[in-house]
Amino acid sequence: MTAADAAFLGLDDGGGRHSMQIEARHCTSHDFLYGGSGVAACAAAAEAVTGRPLVWITTQYIGQARPGERLELDVDVLVAARSTSQTIVRAHVGDRLVLHATTAHTDRPVGDEAWWDEMPAVPTPDRCAPFSLHFDQVERDSFFRLLDRRAPADWNQRTDGRIPIWVRVPGWGIGTPASQAFVADIVPVAVMTALGRMTGATSLDNTLRVVHGEPYDGWVLLDVEAQGYRRSIGHGQVRLWRPDGVLLGIGSQTCIVRTGAAAGPVDPAG
Repeated sequence: MTAADAAFLGLDDGGGRHSMQIEARHCTSHDFLYGGSGVAACAAAAEAVTGRPLVWITTQYIGQARPGERLELDVDVLVAARSTSQTIVRAHVGDRLVLHATTAHTDRPVGDEAWWDEMPAVPTPDRCAPFSLHFDQVERDSFFRLLDRRAPADWNQRTDGRIPIWVRVPGWGIGTPASQAFVADIVPVAVMTALGRMTGATSLDNTLRVVHGEPYDGWVLLDVEAQGYRRSIGHGQVRLWRPDGVLLGIGSQTCIVRTGAAAGPVDPAG
């Protein structure tokens, strides 16, 4: 966890136990915790406790939390080997479980690096239009207002299940595992777009695999891909690319897609 991670998330360290006062900026415009905020907090807390960079986190969404509540993060280190650590993180408000995460970490030397895919050809951010959804209530304080997102003007007309979205977070460069987790909670948008209906979706889980986790301050391309849908359950993944073609990480999600107009709180972006 970097100092920038802790400052942006508002993560406190009280004698090795981490917590976060939930604010509107951590939440959706429907006033419940945005999944990316929760996963980012779990990732940062696990890194702080193990003292090692995170390379993998998978999170199950259990419940909801709202502004004004304090999210406490209990990190249980299951393995602390010579160069790797594994943990379980329980994120809860009082006795109410909100998130449950499993993580893996390593401080092995960097050495060679490789990836077997290429960043898609996409117009640069300055040639793309602002990206927004009809769920976005820009007049309200929420995580939407922390993001600068751009996408080709025809993104919502694509039927191949794949959407390119440029994103940056002013004041918090996307590169660390926590920052990648914050922006990668986007797969449900590709699933709904491929289905041709923006009815809203709720994430069941979120996984992030970190390839290149050093801090970086600039635009990142989210190559979001819907992969399957059945029984109102959608699946997909997102690749995070730096403009120079470096693969930062790979995320995957499963979500419940609403079959009609959403009633009550909905997390449109996961």
